[in-house]
Amino acid sequence: MTYLVWALLLLLAVGQPAVKGPVMAPSEVIGVHAGTDTQGLQGKVYVALGDSISAGRFATAPDGTFPALVADKLGMNLNLVARSGAKAAWAIPLMGAVAADHPALVTIELGTNDVGFNTPPDVFASEYETIVGAVAGPQTRVLCIGSWLPSDSLDAIIAQVCERHGGTFVSLNGFYGVNDFHGQDGGSSYLGRTDWFHPGDQGHAAIAAEILSALGAGPAPIVGPLPPAPQIPDVIRTHPR
Repeated sequence: MTYLVWALLLLLAVGQPAVKGPVMAPSEVIGVHAGTDTQGLQGKVYVALGDSISAGRFATAPDGTFPALVADKLGMNLNLVARSGAKAAWAIPLMGAVAADHPALVTIELGTNDVGFNTPPDVFASEYETIVGAVAGPQTRVLCIGSWLPSDSLDAIIAQVCERHGGTFVSLNGFYGVNDFHGQDGGSSYLGRTDWFHPGDQGHAAIAAEILSALGAGPAPIVGPLPPAPQIPDVIRTHPR
């Protein structure tokens, strides 16, 4: 019995790995429409441009993704333009179609795969400049979301480019280190089997809260670190009764 107890504690201590690389999934470009007004946004078009996180991996249901939560809160019509595995370069040919929607709000959630697959910083900066410049304008609020996979250098590029075009940088700093923000490895969602790398329901809710806070439509989420793993002694002694 004592051995079984220690074995269980060891499994709990190991838990989920601290860092995993991006898991490539089948690509998708999804167009969906969802419907507390904030600064005249209600009823207007919200374009969520991004990678697998914007596409909804791995929320339990479509209405639990961060773009759907933001659209619902703001009463906006959501146009989701997202593809699993997308790097910044993927979005450039789509800018004409995005601009043609005349969106009142655009969130750009790109960069995580550029971090994971080592896009050179100068290349990423040029590509991101093209994207933000194509959608920024007096009738469009632009929010640039930082990388889910931690990268101070890439976040600095995103923030500088975004602010230069009059947009707002939305940092996800600390989010990746919160285990509860991640999906369950081997769980299930409406987009298939989940992994730990992507956000789960709580992660999507936290991203949505951060975006809404930046828009003045709600409080920012509370982000805390992973709890420390329990210490397992090097030598386990049992005492027979």
